[in-house]
Parts: sequence; C-alpha cells; structure tokens
Amino acid sequence: MTTCYPDTMKVKRDIQRRIEDYVIKYCETLEENFKQYQIDSYMRNIENPSSVTEGYKSYYEEQLQKIEDGTANLYKFVFKTGKKFHKVYFLEYQEANDYYNRPAGYKSGSVHAFIDKNTGEVYKPASWKAPAKIVRFDLRLITDREFLFNPNNISWAGGHLYLR
Repeated sequence: MTTCYPDTMKVKRDIQRRIEDYVIKYCETLEENFKQYQIDSYMRNIENPSSVTEGYKSYYEEQLQKIEDGTANLYKFVFKTGKKFHKVYFLEYQEANDYYNRPAGYKSGSVHAFIDKNTGEVYKPASWKAPAKIVRFDLRLITDREFLFNPNNISWAGGHLYLR
C-alpha cells in the first residue's frame, strides 16, 4: 500500500499548474509567430510583386492595417486538457457561408502538439487523438522553455517539432 503525503500532492498540483501556465505561454508564442509570418508574407508581396500578386497590393496593405489595428482574424492557438495530455491546436476563422448554413466564426483546425500534463514533455502529434512516441521538448527544462517561448525559434506550422 502506497501512502500519499499531503506535501507530495501539493507539489504535484503545483507542477501541473506551472505546466498549464507554460502551455498558455506556448500558445501565445505560436500566435505571435503566426502574426509575424503573416506580416512578412504581406510585406514581401507588396515590395516584390509577381505577375500573380500584381493587382492585390491594396488588399495586402488592408490586411497589414487590420493586423496593426488588432482586427485581423488570425489563427488562435488554444488547448484542451484530456486525461493525460494538453492538446494544443489552432482555431481558424471562417467567413459565413449561406449555402452550408454556416455562421462566421472560429473553427477547429489541426492539432499542433501534445503536452503531458504531469511531466511537461512536448510531443509532435501522430493524429488528432494521439501523440508521436518520441519526446521533442521538455517544459521543465529552462533551455527548452526559452527555445519554445521565442517566436523566432518556432513555427506555427510545427516544423520545430520534427526530429533533426
């Protein structure tokens, strides 16, 4: 029979709260990375128009203005907590569609990562329901946290989660 001491339970809950705070910070960093990606993309199209993007300069400028105003409908990264993992995924804004009787709003996109609730280990997703088997990062390690919380190091599309 194993005895669980009150101090041990407090420590475990404290670690779980910290990991949840780290997951929130990770989601915010992913959103910032996506925002910078969109800004860079629009700026490239304005500065170096190709034959395809030639007539869209005013559109790109309008989109940049929306990002600056904070009214752009950029991806949002959120998480759901399951039995063992926090599932990080993005929400994509979709315009209303009368044909499909769909209102405008944010809809679930693909899974970005799975993060173990108890250990803070970050996994690349294998599917919508399950993580890959190999740990990519560990939020308990300061170096991994510093890497993941820098929007210049990570990719909103998940490229940083691939093995190198």
